[in-house]
Amino acid sequence: MAMDFVGTACSESDDVTSAKYPAPVITEITPSEGLPSSVVTIKGSEFGSERAERIGRVYFGGVEATDYVSWTANEIKVRVPAKGQTGNITLWVHKNSVTSEGEFTCVPGAEILELSPATTFPGSTITLTGKNFAYFLQKGITAADVEVVFQAEEGTTSAKAATFDEETITVEVPMDARGGAVKVKLGELQTIDGPDLVLVGDLKINLLDFVAIYDAHNKKDTNENEMVKETVIENTKNGSYVIYEIVAPATGLFEPYLLAGTAKDESFLNVDMGNDLIELKNKTVDVTLTQDFIKGAWGDKNKYTFGPFLLREGKTYYLKVTFLQSGTTWVGNVHEIGMSLAANQDQPGAIVVDNTEALGYRLWENDFNSKFKTPFYDGWAEAPNYIKVENGYCEFYFNQAALDANPDRRMLKGCELTCGYKTTTAGWYGFRIFLPSKEVFPDNIGESIIAQLFNQGDKNCWAGHLSINNDKLVLSHRYALIDPTVGFVGNCEWGKWMSVVIYFKVGRNNKGRLKAWFGDDMQESKPVYDSGDCNFGFGNWIDDDTLDGEVSDENPVADAIGAKFGLYVATGGDRIIRFDDVKLLEGNPKGAFDIVRPK
Repeated sequence: MAMDFVGTACSESDDVTSAKYPAPVITEITPSEGLPSSVVTIKGSEFGSERAERIGRVYFGGVEATDYVSWTANEIKVRVPAKGQTGNITLWVHKNSVTSEGEFTCVPGAEILELSPATTFPGSTITLTGKNFAYFLQKGITAADVEVVFQAEEGTTSAKAATFDEETITVEVPMDARGGAVKVKLGELQTIDGPDLVLVGDLKINLLDFVAIYDAHNKKDTNENEMVKETVIENTKNGSYVIYEIVAPATGLFEPYLLAGTAKDESFLNVDMGNDLIELKNKTVDVTLTQDFIKGAWGDKNKYTFGPFLLREGKTYYLKVTFLQSGTTWVGNVHEIGMSLAANQDQPGAIVVDNTEALGYRLWENDFNSKFKTPFYDGWAEAPNYIKVENGYCEFYFNQAALDANPDRRMLKGCELTCGYKTTTAGWYGFRIFLPSKEVFPDNIGESIIAQLFNQGDKNCWAGHLSINNDKLVLSHRYALIDPTVGFVGNCEWGKWMSVVIYFKVGRNNKGRLKAWFGDDMQESKPVYDSGDCNFGFGNWIDDDTLDGEVSDENPVADAIGAKFGLYVATGGDRIIRFDDVKLLEGNPKGAFDIVRPK
């Protein structure tokens, strides 16, 4: 909408200057309202052929604009200043001015006040809380119109908002995003700067910001010759170490790294982690975590990466750097210590740093609220079969045509996740499963194995498995490579999350036992299936209750029960199943049922 004007010309004592800059004339201003940074067009004449600093100025309610898109003799395009006020627009050309009669409405722009969580990881969902979003909703802006721009390795990357309301924007962080400033584009109406985002992959321990808990020169906790300076760790001797405290910002695999240099031969670096400070401080150096220190110069910044270590969000851990030398005195200098999210979150062999010692058990778990499968990784998932994490669950897909085209390829018989789970005595499984519909998981296709108690060792074959047999959930188990015992667990439902808990105890001479619970109202005293005393598991035994999990001359292959879950099938057609809240517990500690029971 155009606006009306009155002109006020100022007299010029300098006739040359007055001739060069006569009083401006405005014929139109559009639009009549705008957000901060939106473009306003002023048309007329005598604006000057181009804008010179302090010669041409535009004010919005008395607040001077700072961003001019273009300026010609007949047209000015200028952006509404961030703090512009509703009121008259005034144009000055040298000492002459013209002021609009009608007011220009400066619409309060949207602002991003907070980003939560401020530290996160690619694939997670963040919430941007702000104000003045209602105007944009009234203008028809929806989540599909809102774009959040993130810093990337080269340039930027962006994602559409998942939700948008009067106070918040939620968005999934792209996998190629990096930490740094975030921008939000609200359609074509406004682009605003948000707070900085810190991604786990960018997390660093900065020697200037962190205080070492222990600065142990030559294995002494207090000494006159401290190693940690403002920008470097130096004066390191064989056996000296430094320890830092870290709170994990997310659950995942992390890789500590050092930028370091040495001028000495036979120098080594060791990085270890734990959640018990005193235990880690006194722990014997783990040689598997030691790397050769490349000889060069003290100021070299060669990168040494260790791990990966599995950490859990919100828990406190300690990182210990130990310096080792087999020849001379000094070891080397460290110029930076950092820790990055591992690029491969599905890799096996992670060092699980948890509270196993304190709690007396080890739990492998994931609620799949991130994009990562950690601590689980693909046992196999050969395309077109797939395993993917989305919407807070893990989905498994089996393609029948691919197997039919290559029936001898075992890797096409499904897709499974596994982990380092291993027990020689007893264990528990807990998880939820979801069958989307009978179209994608028919109820008449025979057996679909969805979880295995896999007997690792001499026989290396399943000792038990949980299956969906048409419309029934069943638990099968055996103690040798013979026909199994099959127990009924429950009737499956489609389009509904179903909770499952399984307990097993290995044993020979009728010392084994299996139990199962199913449904929403589980009570430990009321399993839906109980095998009673039975034989379960096979291989070499230490006694009737314990498989031999140690390698020796008498036992060349260790025996234990491992874990797999997903889909393992042969016939019956394509199918999809989803898992959530997976917990695999080694052993049978007190309260095990409540530890693994889906919440």
